[in-house]
Amino acid sequence: MLNKTRFKIIDLYSKTNVHEVFDNCINEEYLSRNELLDLQFMKLRKLLIRAYQTTKYYKKLFDEIGFIPHRIHDFNDINIIPIQTKQNIKNNFENIKSFDFNNYEPRKNRTSGSTGEPFEIYISRLTHTYLRALNYAAWHQSGYKLGDQYASFSGGSLLPGSIGLKQKIYMKLQNCIQLPSYHLGKEYFLKYLRILQTKQTKYIYGYASALSDFSKEIKDNNLDFRFVKGLFSSSDMLYPAQRKLIEEVIGTKITDIYGNPESGLISYECNEHSGYHYGMLNSYVEITDEAGKNLEQGNQGKVVVTSLNSECFPIIRYDNGDIASMTNENCSCGRGLIKLTNLGGRSRDYVILRNGQHIHGAFFNHLSSIYKANWLNRYHIIQNNQDELIFQCLVNRKPTEEELNSIKNEIKTGTGNLIRIETQIVDDIPVTKMGKYKLISREFDTN
Repeated sequence: MLNKTRFKIIDLYSKTNVHEVFDNCINEEYLSRNELLDLQFMKLRKLLIRAYQTTKYYKKLFDEIGFIPHRIHDFNDINIIPIQTKQNIKNNFENIKSFDFNNYEPRKNRTSGSTGEPFEIYISRLTHTYLRALNYAAWHQSGYKLGDQYASFSGGSLLPGSIGLKQKIYMKLQNCIQLPSYHLGKEYFLKYLRILQTKQTKYIYGYASALSDFSKEIKDNNLDFRFVKGLFSSSDMLYPAQRKLIEEVIGTKITDIYGNPESGLISYECNEHSGYHYGMLNSYVEITDEAGKNLEQGNQGKVVVTSLNSECFPIIRYDNGDIASMTNENCSCGRGLIKLTNLGGRSRDYVILRNGQHIHGAFFNHLSSIYKANWLNRYHIIQNNQDELIFQCLVNRKPTEEELNSIKNEIKTGTGNLIRIETQIVDDIPVTKMGKYKLISREFDTN
């Protein structure tokens, strides 16, 4: 009862309705696939009609391409609508706002993405509500109830490094222990460990990289954190070696959450850990090729999202910069929600070979010489030109020449021997301004 009251206060404070929508999200998870698809299509059709009737941008666009939203009969009918990009939205910002914009309690949502390029949109009260409610639905699998205490190991877009009074009040209401992860040193980790042990905090949320470093400290200090019931990672990529370390040290499975706030997409692993169920009544997701054509299930391509609850600022067929594949197969967990699989992170995180081929960052994550390397703490790839890669290693111990050569050889083989590989042992791999680790730094572009 106390927790429910707490969340009603939070909803009043943040102008959301999470305490009600959360229950809906939990119930909707187990609707049949056909029921979910029918409801999703109804919401999509309603959004398209509304966008045509209330915005200058979509009225003009739909007329130009001959698209009549009242006449759509299935999902494939929207393929005629051009893919929207950040630049499209920036160029037409004012004309994307609906005529009754202010009726939906709009709030600005600012993101930077992996490129550091600032990007602003508006989201409605309902969009904001769904983003938070779906995040908690992911936590619910581990027993979390709204208002339960949790710790947040995060920084940047998840938790600002400089926290003002309003944010402090908000986090206090959330029953959140704040553990900012901007510039974490050993002394900070040890302090955080003592706090969490004293409070016996059952739920921990944060960047995968921060949770990995946190787990190393637990292991090095021979501490018992078996009181933790739920671990949730988000924002940066959770690599196989990180998952293995975190789960072994803390003694519970980690649930990875994939979100894209500007398009209203939140998806999360179920306890089967075989993909990411996405909130089908909050967004409609397509996987397309470069030309915007839908791909068959199982094929990896661009993630294109339509936000179904963004009435005041419609985001339709938006290329969010990520790559993934999709499966319509039923999950053994019993959820009817469709799953995204083979998430490759940001589509800009790739290496360009001199023959024009792009090697995505996910390629490196699956090389056995890398993910089996217990000496390798973290790595970073720098490409200064199309003929050479620098593979930087932050190490737990000095690697042998054979271990370094194994990495070189696997990369060479996987890239068709088209690039030279140099390895470097470094003392530190810096984070971005948003407190995240970037896998690939490419010093040139082909655009």
